[in-house]
Amino acid sequence: MQPLIINEDDDSLPKIVFDKEKNLLEMSGVSLPEDVVGFYKPVIQWIEDYLKDPNQETEVSVNLTYFNTSSSKAILDILTKFDELALKDLPVSVTWHYPEMDDDLLATGKEFKSMLKMPFNFVSYIQD
Repeated sequence: MQPLIINEDDDSLPKIVFDKEKNLLEMSGVSLPEDVVGFYKPVIQWIEDYLKDPNQETEVSVNLTYFNTSSSKAILDILTKFDELALKDLPVSVTWHYPEMDDDLLATGKEFKSMLKMPFNFVSYIQD
């Protein structure tokens, strides 16, 4: 399975690295694409392919510093896709990174957690 790598654009696009061989599934940066559906479509397709033959364990790392409402829906869609593994009792988890003082980002992660079966780990960090 080919990795999906989308390089970060400082203004509006997050970095996405989904590499099954390296067991690396991470999203980071800022998500403000003009066409959210179009931007995230290949991401959803990659996940659907991954779910056909997932790794023994799946850990998704989300380290987004900001995302708009449209991106929030897409991120939930992505997490919901990965949650299909939890619904099949396969090992999957999310590590939700957030800046130490960003209560809104933490609250969003907790809200997503409440909608899904898979476990979340919350990791704070000091932002530069």
